[in-house]
Amino acid sequence: MANLQPGDMIDQRYQMGRLIGSGGMASVYEVLDTTSGHRAAVKILHRQFMLDPVIGQRFIREAQAASVLDTPYSVKVEGTGNLSDGRPFIVMELLEGLTLQALIERQGPRFEAERVLYLADQVALGLIDAHARGIIHRDLKPDNIFVINTPAGELIKIVDYGISKIFSGEGGVKLTQTGVTVGTPQYMPVEQLRGTKNIDGRVDVYALGVVLYEMLAGQKPYDGFTYEEVILKVATTTAPSLGVYRSDLPEGLVSLVDRAMARQVQDRIASMTQLRQEMAPYWSGRSPLSGSGQSLAQSGAFVSARSPELASVSPRASAGHTQVLQGPAAALAPPVPAPPPELAAPSPPVPAPQPELPAKTLPDHVYQASRQEPVSAAPPMVETRQKSSSTIVILLVIIAVFLFLLLVGIGVLALMLLG
Repeated sequence: MANLQPGDMIDQRYQMGRLIGSGGMASVYEVLDTTSGHRAAVKILHRQFMLDPVIGQRFIREAQAASVLDTPYSVKVEGTGNLSDGRPFIVMELLEGLTLQALIERQGPRFEAERVLYLADQVALGLIDAHARGIIHRDLKPDNIFVINTPAGELIKIVDYGISKIFSGEGGVKLTQTGVTVGTPQYMPVEQLRGTKNIDGRVDVYALGVVLYEMLAGQKPYDGFTYEEVILKVATTTAPSLGVYRSDLPEGLVSLVDRAMARQVQDRIASMTQLRQEMAPYWSGRSPLSGSGQSLAQSGAFVSARSPELASVSPRASAGHTQVLQGPAAALAPPVPAPPPELAAPSPPVPAPQPELPAKTLPDHVYQASRQEPVSAAPPMVETRQKSSSTIVILLVIIAVFLFLLLVGIGVLALMLLG
């Protein structure tokens, strides 16, 4: 099949509209579901990855993971299928707004604590549902958190479960192996960088802790010009405490963020539930769904009116077959009835609540959702088949050789001057 054009039909049902965004693995288009009149989004794998079994499986895994979730805080998946040329696609709800990364870039260096915790609480709720169903996200970051402006406040949607770890029993497909690192280094704890096999939900706790730190401090705890530099910092150093940058925050809130990012997994906050409980004393606790009358199934960002872009084109047929997902039970991967042992991290006692911050409201400058805002279809992902320990050893050897040559040069120069 040639490149899709506005007006083309997928499965004789979805009428192609504008390109929303394109990433390293896939492109996302706005479509019109001609059977319901609703707008939706279709994510289509790039043609060059059709013969790569791992990429293809990860693409389908995104649909598997998202389709078993039952929360308003994760993107909804409606179905999957294949184009006539064999490329797989995912039909999902159309989100209109900004990624949290775009919001951070527009907002400036720091956010008020009330707004940060309001958004983080929704992320925690979404991941509590995922963890209870045996799903670890593993690539949580601002690019994968979508912010929608609603009358009741900002509503978040977690997206891109393409590299999630799914505990699906003996028949599960193994897409990664020990020693293979998958994710984004700035948001990955040491055990994930090492490619440790038995990771659990605390890798997502760490990532959300980094997001909290970044929004409150105005900078990432670890950053660098290369992946190797970031990996070295994460593996060998401890980030400055949040209190170094925000002396105005309560000590309990600073401690909470620092413990969420603890380098040693046993020192880290044990679960998303505990993290949410510890955040509770420091913000007002309101919800974007309060008083909305919406059920979980009604909380998406569908718009029933036909968009102008779609109304102005005529349909052209394209063969295909969409598998419609009729809820969690019909997902490609069945829901896990109870969290597996890997996710059942020991829960240390929750410390006594700290004094509450005064209740605040969101700032007046909440950004209006824009249909023209680019969406990252597949944020950058690093995969390295070297264990982080090997990388560290190589870097240390290089540094040692450099220092040795520097000292030799200084010695030679000194002898020349004395002579």
